Amino acid sequence: MKRSGIIILVFLLLVSCSNNQKPDLNLRHLDHIAENINNDLISIKTNIIDLGNVLRYKIPFENKVVWNPDEKYHNYPGEILFSEYNKNHSAVYFPANKEITRQLQKTIINTEQLDTVFNLIVRRNPSLSQVYFLDTSSFLRIYPYINVVNYLKNSVDLTKLVSFQTAKNKPFEDNHAYWVNKPFADPFGRGWIISCIEPVYFRDSFIGIVAGDISLHSMKTQYFSSSTEIILIINNEGGIICSTRKASKLVNIPQCRDFQYFKPVTEDIYIFNSPSLLDHKNTDLRNAVKSLISGENKETFYIDNEKYTIYKSVIRETNWFLLKVIN
Repeated sequence: MKRSGIIILVFLLLVSCSNNQKPDLNLRHLDHIAENINNDLISIKTNIIDLGNVLRYKIPFENKVVWNPDEKYHNYPGEILFSEYNKNHSAVYFPANKEITRQLQKTIINTEQLDTVFNLIVRRNPSLSQVYFLDTSSFLRIYPYINVVNYLKNSVDLTKLVSFQTAKNKPFEDNHAYWVNKPFADPFGRGWIISCIEPVYFRDSFIGIVAGDISLHSMKTQYFSSSTEIILIINNEGGIICSTRKASKLVNIPQCRDFQYFKPVTEDIYIFNSPSLLDHKNTDLRNAVKSLISGENKETFYIDNEKYTIYKSVIRETNWFLLKVIN
């Protein structure tokens, strides 16, 4: 009897340990995904910081140049400045209602050498849609090449948009860049994006920004394409950034569609009609999300009398929460 009692006790302990490991495995899986996303974001940030250093220390902004715009650039009266297509070169944009000064000519020509760095950064980071330099006069150099005439036919002051304003006059700090972690419409047709931005100073004067954009489409393809898992990213306001199809169906919030460019984007357009989970009509889900945002790593809730467990991990770079739901 004594021996059988010990066997039963050991069996119960093993079952208990097994049951306790299941939630840990789900959390471990979620932490692994969050770490991968975070590492991708860190890699992009590191490369944007490196790009900023190239502009600060290696671009000879004061070098004399020969300005023959018809060879590479076109600026007809009343039209924007743009460049002809070349697969390995960046595109440029400058509003038609502004003067191309001698200093700007130097900036345009001397920043051509950024193309090599642009190309390297994009190849290193598959989730990166585009990188660019935007100066204080609204001159843009962007890679990969895009026909800016299709999107910015009129004069648009790009320094008014969120990417520039996020870093405008922010202090330069080693190994630091700023994130626009609320998705907005890319003016150049690449859908909903988030951006990593660094201010650029030359001889202690703010001259513009460098930035890298990540499309939500590429993020969804890489991390949220599963047809069976319920996984989603939310911000600290409960707004959904990206999700699997099954997660969208469970919380009854449609996935955001790619932005339709019926006309050029001339102002900041953020994802609209995206309700917060903190305002969800299901009280159980709403309270569970509140608890997770407040610090818990695991909660339960009910939808249509079915019990669900929801786990949380943190994507530190953008201050997002990665959630996984199991039934």
